Amino acid sequence: MSVATGRLAAGADRALAALEPELIRWRREIHAHPEPGFEEHATAELMAARLGGLGLAVRTGIAGTGVIADLDGALPGPRVLLRAELDALPVRETTGLEFAADGPAGHLCGHDAHLAALAGVAGVLAERCEALPGSVRFCLQPAEELLAGAAPMVAAGVLDGVGMALGAHVLSGVPYGTVSANPGTVLAGADFFRLVVIGGAGHAGTPGQFSDAILAAAHVMTALQSAAARETPMGEALVVAIGSVRAGTAANAAPEDAVLLGNLRWFDPALGEYARRRVAEVAAGVAGALGCSTRLEWTGHAPVLANDAALAATAEAAIGAAGLATVVHAPPLSASDDFAEFSTRVPGVFLGVGCGTGASAPHHHPMFAIDERAVLLTARVECRVLLALLGTA
Repeated sequence: MSVATGRLAAGADRALAALEPELIRWRREIHAHPEPGFEEHATAELMAARLGGLGLAVRTGIAGTGVIADLDGALPGPRVLLRAELDALPVRETTGLEFAADGPAGHLCGHDAHLAALAGVAGVLAERCEALPGSVRFCLQPAEELLAGAAPMVAAGVLDGVGMALGAHVLSGVPYGTVSANPGTVLAGADFFRLVVIGGAGHAGTPGQFSDAILAAAHVMTALQSAAARETPMGEALVVAIGSVRAGTAANAAPEDAVLLGNLRWFDPALGEYARRRVAEVAAGVAGALGCSTRLEWTGHAPVLANDAALAATAEAAIGAAGLATVVHAPPLSASDDFAEFSTRVPGVFLGVGCGTGASAPHHHPMFAIDERAVLLTARVECRVLLALLGTA
């Protein structure tokens, strides 16, 4: 590492450390005003104003609410994309925190921390652009929780001219001070679906006069679990999960339909394709046997997320050399992230940053909370790895 390079990396790191109170303030402001996928208008506006105020070239309205901002260094080099997610979950928060959201949505996965970290990185690098080689494309993606935001951003051209992609995610199941930088598979592939089981409305006391959509939906759910358990080859992993069941409004009235929202998780794409086919076949067959029909819509998709081995090694070396955290190689998780839409098209690395408090609720739980020191750690890790990918550290 040259003297100039070392000064750039060390100076950026010191500047981030000084910004920690501001990073936490940004995180809390975003946390208190969550917006679900494709509805992140205020969050996108806030981030666009922050990045635009740094002098970056900002584009808004990409894939609905997406934002990109380009920071061009004064020296030649590659362009690296850094992604953070704009959206929250449609789940009510019950943490009781002073800055907790008061409404039907909540930042219960850590996207607020990612946004604050990215804003910090953008700020310190913008101040040092005269010494920066290449360029950074800051990408604020909508609808990650729906697995529906990255693909349309790719279609809109956000990867044009990009040579590498970097993402990071706080992990409540990993203690603060630990970062995972896996070479190879990190997260499962996934498909989200909306399944409508259609029967006939009627009086609940006269079951022989209509087909019962709720009963058929219950049998469909059981049959899907049975199919996953009995048809998945030994040694393979497949999850079929139903996260929402909506039907009816009264105890004595049968509804015309029942709506199931569910998802599949898989590591083998061939198994994922097989599972998608079987969801359709099992649902139609079981519901049909009970006098009902089905309507199936696939609403979201993410490929398996795998790190480029060389980039993962570069990230691990940069984090270790700076003494930022203990770097581990963790087993792949059955969670998913459509960052994979970027990293299947350009070499990518996706890092897990420990934010566990010792008694942390899992991601997507109403009581999910983080060790706020992880906001600064995420920013420091992203900045060091960005500089390493740009060839400066």
